[in-house]
Amino acid sequence: PPQERARALARYAEERYADFGPTLMAEHLLKEKLVVDHETLRRWRLAEGTHTVRRRKQKHRQWRERKPCFGAMVQLDGSHHDWFEGRGPRCCLIAFIDDASSCLMWACFVPVESTRAYLAGLARYVARYGVPVACYSDRHSIFTKHDPEDLVPTQLERALQTLGCEAIQATTPQAKGRIERVFQTLQDRLVKAMRLAGIADIACANDFLDTYLPHHNGRFGVSP
Repeated sequence: PPQERARALARYAEERYADFGPTLMAEHLLKEKLVVDHETLRRWRLAEGTHTVRRRKQKHRQWRERKPCFGAMVQLDGSHHDWFEGRGPRCCLIAFIDDASSCLMWACFVPVESTRAYLAGLARYVARYGVPVACYSDRHSIFTKHDPEDLVPTQLERALQTLGCEAIQATTPQAKGRIERVFQTLQDRLVKAMRLAGIADIACANDFLDTYLPHHNGRFGVSP
């Protein structure tokens, strides 16, 4: 109906929603009991000239098959980003995702990416879910030594060896594309959610994750 269309477009015109895509905006309108399909919203915006179509060229790559069950492999990484859009300090989001389901099992904002932060995350994960079969990461010095003659394991490698968990390092960023895509989603959706909530510091952001992660997993997680 014209009245609902006008209401939806007026909401979309607010400055805080300026960079929301139609899919994400449709989800927020639904919270206000305003049901509009994202394609309908896209067409309305195109008709009034406020939406542009952006097509991304993607190289074809053969995706690695997911592990068959929960806990078979955990991917871990950190994402340095302006998570608070200038309202607070730049920081790093460290995340553990389950390879089989793409669910975020643990995440935490920290000032810097460090061994201590990953060990804290590993402790939280193991206490709640048990020891994973393998942990998959990049080749950051936190995860492995770059000198082949240095046979002393890193602190994180030693912890994984003690737990009996295999440590696997990816040789290219594309190899751990699953967690990279999760971070792309978070840099879009989580940033905007924290903007609407007025969050501007690490402590409040970590409290916010407690309610945000179940919503994210419900929206993007898959069945193993």
